[in-house]
Amino acid sequence: MLDVHTSGWYQLLADLTQKTGQAGFFEALSDVLGQIIHIDCTGVIFYDGTEVSNVFEGNLSPEYSEYLKQYLQGMYLLDPHYSFLSNGVATGLYRFRDIAPDCFHESKYYESFVKPVGITDEFDFIVNINNRYLDFYLNRLSGEFTAQDKIALTAITPMICCLIETHWQIQEKTCRQSEQSTYTPHYHSFFDSFGKSILTSREQEVVKCILHGHSSKSLAEKLNISLSTVKIHRKNIYQKLDIKTQSELFSLCIQSLSLSGSSDFDDPLSILKSKRTSD
Repeated sequence: MLDVHTSGWYQLLADLTQKTGQAGFFEALSDVLGQIIHIDCTGVIFYDGTEVSNVFEGNLSPEYSEYLKQYLQGMYLLDPHYSFLSNGVATGLYRFRDIAPDCFHESKYYESFVKPVGITDEFDFIVNINNRYLDFYLNRLSGEFTAQDKIALTAITPMICCLIETHWQIQEKTCRQSEQSTYTPHYHSFFDSFGKSILTSREQEVVKCILHGHSSKSLAEKLNISLSTVKIHRKNIYQKLDIKTQSELFSLCIQSLSLSGSSDFDDPLSILKSKRTSD
């Protein structure tokens, strides 16, 4: 792999700089980074607070492309990236394992959608542009990134993030067409409405945390409540929704996603129950 402190790296950087603002920039960036560390696939997701769009796909398998399709159809709401960015973050390099909830790998979202794709490790160059975010992700599908990989990526982070921001600012009006972006429907308010006709606002918060992969301990810390209170909320939620397991809760969420977006005021869970009754 190429050392980022050699003349060869600086030549690659110079060539990449010339491609900013052009349609093939993200592909060129993927190629450059692939000469520094081993990467199996890359991509770019754009989050602007009200929609999520797919800006670039690099070397994705058919299984990964299918996952991405479902992701854009509302599954991103359960992704730790979305929760992380919703709280506002600075431009920089982030590792997925550091932003995911403690029990994410035990969540139904991970088991049903992420694990089948085979992602074993991920770094993200996240660029904050006025609280809208470009996430250039680097995935491993076998093994993990090494400590040396992290050192190399950390060293070039300021340059890479600057180039990404410059490219996006140049292309902001046309980049979505030139990079064949795919836009998502209006899902961002889903958790504000999911179950609101049945659950209390606190119970809605608990449901959101459960679905994102937080353990009871993590959930208690996040909401500043006791473990015993968490258990009471779980019991009440399951009773109100007439379910017995977390898997059933996940299933209700997935089915309700397809009914979300028509109105910010409608409870998709209530609509789902009405459809089941009428059927």
